[in-house]
Amino acid sequence: MRNAIACAAILISLTASAQEHERFLPLQVSVTAAGAACKEFNVSLYQGNQLVAELPPSKHSAFELALDANDRFSVRIGKPGYRDKTIAVDSRMPEGDAIIEAVAYTVDLEPMDRFAHADPFYLDFPCAIVQWDEASARFNHSERYLADIQLKMALLSAQASAE
Repeated sequence: MRNAIACAAILISLTASAQEHERFLPLQVSVTAAGAACKEFNVSLYQGNQLVAELPPSKHSAFELALDANDRFSVRIGKPGYRDKTIAVDSRMPEGDAIIEAVAYTVDLEPMDRFAHADPFYLDFPCAIVQWDEASARFNHSERYLADIQLKMALLSAQASAE
């Protein structure tokens, strides 16, 4: 995975002119489709609710973003025939010289036909929420949120299979 990220890093800075003291949150994302490395996916980056960047489809299965500190972003990953996934990012961080480590996350795109009978309301939730965790003094994605969403998706999948 590290090689894929290193080879496929696409760095986006949302600031026109980087200053020496600006801080960024590096977000490294690996993308799989039905469990296998995914290529030719689309990435849309939203700052607040405004679309600010779109990455063209890539031959690589990973990408990296450098997100401005102290803002909110949504990273939407999609591929035709698969359900889009969104990562919500709250890049607010404490003042000072905290070392900001990259957050690595893997997104697994799932075939759309698995969700033919699912309630669209539940399909629109982010697959991860990344934010500053005071206890560990670093950015993390919420494991509890992810577990709750995965349980709901499993129940929806089981319900669709029973029909």
